[in-house]
Amino acid sequence: MEALIILAVIIVLLVILGVSAEAIMLGIMALMALGMLLLFGFFIYCIFRLLRCEKTDGRLSKVEHHPKYGYGTPCYMIGGEEYDNVFPCEVVMKKRLYSEGRECVLRLDRKRGKVFDGNAVISSVAGVFLSGASFAMIVIQIVNMFGTSSISLFK
Repeated sequence: MEALIILAVIIVLLVILGVSAEAIMLGIMALMALGMLLLFGFFIYCIFRLLRCEKTDGRLSKVEHHPKYGYGTPCYMIGGEEYDNVFPCEVVMKKRLYSEGRECVLRLDRKRGKVFDGNAVISSVAGVFLSGASFAMIVIQIVNMFGTSSISLFK
């Protein structure tokens, strides 16, 4: 919420300084494109980590709430050791997806001591496609809006 207030103040200051609406819109869209590119990079990193993991069976032991981050993370028992999931719990259908004692197929990253459950795998794969498509659509929109005309920074 604070970031939106700061962004609004910056936009008001730019308007007061006489920066054109087109330049402000280009800046906002460039920030959105940068955000989608970073998100795409994150999910590509998750896929590479996922490819290096070994497939194993495990059992959900508990859902642990992290006071530092403010969300719950499922913990899985594999061979007598407990491993945290790389992503937090899903909010939708939490009781059905994360019932204690549920057996599931996991991807274990021994180096980092984390696991990818089925939801993390689906989130990573879907994230690559959705963030990549969003980045491409934002770039196409920027080119369509601003590619043919020259933008003057001041009115």
